[in-house]
Amino acid sequence: MFKLPVIIIGCGIGGLTMALSLAKHKIPSIALEQAPQIRETGAGIQLCPNVFKMFDHLEILEEMKKIAIFPDNLVYVDGISGKKFLTVSLKDELIKRFKYPYGVFHREDLLKKLAEICKYYPQIEVHTSSKVSEISEFKDHVEVITEDGRSFKGSVVIGADGLWSVARNFVAGNELPHFSHHVAYRGVVSLNNLATHLKPNDVVHWVRDNSHLVHYPIGVQGLLNIVAIIQTEKNYAFDDITGNREELNKRFEGSQGPILELLEHVNPDRKWLLFDRNPIKQWYKGRAVLIGDSAHPTLPYLTQGAGMAIEDAVILAQRLVDYEGNYEIAFREYQEERYLRTGFVQLMSRIFGAAHHSSGIARELRDEWVAMKSKDEIYDWLAKMYQGIEVNKKMVSHV
Repeated sequence: MFKLPVIIIGCGIGGLTMALSLAKHKIPSIALEQAPQIRETGAGIQLCPNVFKMFDHLEILEEMKKIAIFPDNLVYVDGISGKKFLTVSLKDELIKRFKYPYGVFHREDLLKKLAEICKYYPQIEVHTSSKVSEISEFKDHVEVITEDGRSFKGSVVIGADGLWSVARNFVAGNELPHFSHHVAYRGVVSLNNLATHLKPNDVVHWVRDNSHLVHYPIGVQGLLNIVAIIQTEKNYAFDDITGNREELNKRFEGSQGPILELLEHVNPDRKWLLFDRNPIKQWYKGRAVLIGDSAHPTLPYLTQGAGMAIEDAVILAQRLVDYEGNYEIAFREYQEERYLRTGFVQLMSRIFGAAHHSSGIARELRDEWVAMKSKDEIYDWLAKMYQGIEVNKKMVSHV
């Protein structure tokens, strides 16, 4: 199909899924990772049925199930009043409707499993400590230069290098990401060290004005993942990772007891600033194309950031095959299929984030409105995620 391998920039979840998706079609790739080793930051990740559907297509579903935990419910609790205003079953009802489960993972487990699977494919070549500094396009190939001066030639290049993407700069310019003024603090604790009321087999969101806390079990090691997110008025520098203990504690003053207990297991000295970008339609230029956060970074409130990257990888590989390596048509078709779907996730994640952090009358109206919804209506946001995933031209994917 191609005279030269496909170059993939980035070996995160999206990049490794891209390499695996290409290998399934016997397309060789060179995956370049800037870090000395392949690893993830953060701990927990939630994957919806649309992602397990992609795992099934890649024939890795059973392997992924072995490292997943399958929660019983998705639960929302008002962090001030303690009122539980939404419980959504993530077991039989969900699987009956969507055919696939809703699972949670330790990010490190997920990435390691993808890397392990990739090693079985001779078509995949991985280079760590390979930070890309330059992309050049020629008539019949692309060339990627790393910071240490090495050169890699390929037929096309796929940018899976995240929010601060070098590939995105090449494709769409270097517009800075948008700081949401949402700041995350994280913690992981052994379930053995927690009281029973703090470790249900659920994904639990405690939501309140200008902040929320979510927790759920992850990993085969028996851990609880905790993420506390606050809104801030401060304009932090993009690279500021030093936590603000005072601001964190102030945002959760007056919260329900379980929130305060769980905050004891959050690291207040390290923060993650949450960025996204406005949706764009320009995902490719010449022989370069974007997937995942390089194309459509999103806030976490629809739990679909990694899911969209995994979908991107599967669909892009399929389109390259469908059009027999005609990358111009394949890139265009891939972009047309994906930009509205991922744009929905980007914009709705902002809306869901605002709803999470509602205050005053808006908070009360949110609780009442959600409580009045039927089970089918509650699943509607997930149905939107599940619909429209067309792996090959013959597959009918709608619910």
